Amino acid sequence: QFSFAEQWEHPQDTEVLGALDLGGASTQITFQPGVPVQDRNTSVFFRLYGTNYSLYSHSYLCYGQSQALKMLLAALHQASSSAQISHPCYPRGYRESLTVAELYDSPCVRAPSSASPGLVLTVTGTGEPGACGTAIQSLFNFSCGAERPCGFNGVYQPPVRGQFFAFSGFYHSLHFLNLTGGQSLSLVNDTIRQICSSSWEQVQELFPTASRTQLRDACTASSYTLTLLLQGYKFNTTTWPNIHFTQQVAGTDVGWTLGYMLNLTNMIPSEPPAAVTELPRSSWIAASVLLAIMLILTFCLLTATRCQRNSSGYEQL
Repeated sequence: QFSFAEQWEHPQDTEVLGALDLGGASTQITFQPGVPVQDRNTSVFFRLYGTNYSLYSHSYLCYGQSQALKMLLAALHQASSSAQISHPCYPRGYRESLTVAELYDSPCVRAPSSASPGLVLTVTGTGEPGACGTAIQSLFNFSCGAERPCGFNGVYQPPVRGQFFAFSGFYHSLHFLNLTGGQSLSLVNDTIRQICSSSWEQVQELFPTASRTQLRDACTASSYTLTLLLQGYKFNTTTWPNIHFTQQVAGTDVGWTLGYMLNLTNMIPSEPPAAVTELPRSSWIAASVLLAIMLILTFCLLTATRCQRNSSGYEQL
């Protein structure tokens, strides 16, 4: 807050909100932990309006929603011994075809050396919630290894603390199922289990205006979101109500553009700039004399040029 004394003052009892972002290629978590950050690579320090903040922040590349779903499909293909892929997260009765080249067109998935790029794969949905959850969990490594808390894949993470805004893919995947209004974790689990058990015809009837891709990925995206939050970022039944799924904050869309704005805001000085003082008298005199000399020389040059032009004209006559 900007006080009447023209100084930035940190409001009392102000809570720093955490941020959970799920993009297409990566996912990020940032919050102010209640303990010192042990890993310098995940520690972020910045000063905003005269107040120091020490945050934990980490970004997981290839664990954004679209890339994670592609990694899942690639893992199911590699586990299959034929061109037929059974997808437990797709609605029962759903079918689609794609080539190996289309499946492995991302640096996040590696094609087997024996795979033919032109081979056509047939993906069939089976609608199995249990098998879907198991397949998604296989994308992560939840063991920490060292004697310190971690998120997943061995990356250090202190216990989550405080309130969080979850936006981008976190919001959209659950908003599609109407689960962004503060529902309990048990209700979220039941709803996702129900959609994952539905057939292709049932899903189309439930969401008649949704696109084919949205209907196909409804179970996969929501199941992945829940796995990432609970087993990846270590939220639980107690801390689940601290997650607020939102698309806007104060009427403004949030995303990593918000982080860019905060970075620019961090450049604002916390104290008012020093008053501008006048130049010394000697400097003013020297500058005035120099300016006068330049004006005189310029006037003389213009006069000489004009006289020379008039003289040339008389000679021609």
